[in-house]
Amino acid sequence: MVQLASAAGVSLDWLATGASASSQPPSDAKQQVEPVDPQLMGTIVDAVRALYKGEGAAIPDRTLGEEAARIYGALAPTRHDVSATLIALGEILADRRRRLRESAATPDRSKRPA
Repeated sequence: MVQLASAAGVSLDWLATGASASSQPPSDAKQQVEPVDPQLMGTIVDAVRALYKGEGAAIPDRTLGEEAARIYGALAPTRHDVSATLIALGEILADRRRRLRESAATPDRSKRPA
């Protein structure tokens, strides 16, 4: 994740949480919005769906879309370099797989027995 944050030019805190005062542009800064690359978004959606299926976990369509959008945003700085994008996507998916496995191994204590 450190390499991804460095390559993306964002803080590790922002990459992990999406929020950091140091990563926020000034409110008067003009942001240029690039159109979504449909092929990359499709690749991300397919990869996330395959990841969840491979782990035996369900993912609702809305959650799939939200996760894909977050990943797409994290890949923004690498989109002009296909190999860097694929490497970063692999790292993001490996981290997501690790978190899925950890959550599957940890019982949810918030549910009450019937």
